[in-house]
Amino acid sequence: MENSINRVELLGRIGQNPKIMICGDSQVAKFSIATNERFKDRSGVLKEETTWHNVSVWSSRNTDDFRLLKKGALVHVVGKIRNAKYQNADGEDRYYTEVSATRMNIRRDDYQGGQMPMPDVMMPAGMSPGFAIN
Repeated sequence: MENSINRVELLGRIGQNPKIMICGDSQVAKFSIATNERFKDRSGVLKEETTWHNVSVWSSRNTDDFRLLKKGALVHVVGKIRNAKYQNADGEDRYYTEVSATRMNIRRDDYQGGQMPMPDVMMPAGMSPGFAIN
């Protein structure tokens, strides 16, 4: 069997403050980001289309890196597409697709001139995902 690739890279804005959950010794942040694409339709009119992407990011429980994830922040996410299934309260199967982030950068541009100066920060080695501010 040939090798296959499951990799996605997104640059967009967080749509709402993340939902952060503790899972054992780790924590996961779940949020959505919007990406925009501009194109001309058949009649030459410029259009803009927004696509929403569900994202999950894992971190060590004893870090507070997720404090930087806020509605409107510009983030660069690298990860893989993951399809999952769960059962709702009525016992019906529900399916969803999300990006499981392996690396994520919060773009520094958003914080310049803001209330909080942002130094370059990387998560300690061995933690997933790689997390940085650029």
